[in-house]
Amino acid sequence: MMWDAAKQPDRRTAAGRCGFTLIELLAVISIVGIMSVTAIVAISGTDASRARAAGRAVARDLTFARDRALATGRDTWVSFTVATSSYSVLVENPATPGRVGAVAIVDPATGASFVVRLGQRESAGVAIQSVTVPGGGNDIGFDWLGRPENAAGTRLTSNATVALSNGVSVTVAAGAGLATSP
Repeated sequence: MMWDAAKQPDRRTAAGRCGFTLIELLAVISIVGIMSVTAIVAISGTDASRARAAGRAVARDLTFARDRALATGRDTWVSFTVATSSYSVLVENPATPGRVGAVAIVDPATGASFVVRLGQRESAGVAIQSVTVPGGGNDIGFDWLGRPENAAGTRLTSNATVALSNGVSVTVAAGAGLATSP
């Protein structure tokens, strides 16, 4: 009788073996651990990323308001409402000059009133924490030269700040009116 390797039992599948080797278990546990750490890091960075993106959007809209004031020669304001985490861009009504008679402008991108509500869609989880404007109020305006002012029409002598969630803030420089955010 000749030895036939095909008829010999495979020791790896022999009866009595039920389970995995230690190496197989360690490999699976390591892979699951690496995937868990990656997911936690990705999730924890999402809120901070959204807050930074919202900060850049607020700075962009403040810059838009400043540029519009420069281009049209009419005072333009960004009016913040902390309670609803929203803001709107307003323009001076020539019939009633000043902030009191200002009306919302039309958003060139949407064709609707220029009102932004944070905490929705791409800015989910982001809120306006506070608005600090020298002289008081929650309105940051720009005169026809792009200089920042408060709702009373007084030019700012120090920077205005809009604080958002996760420590993100937007600053409007007192002299030039330039808005910056990290």
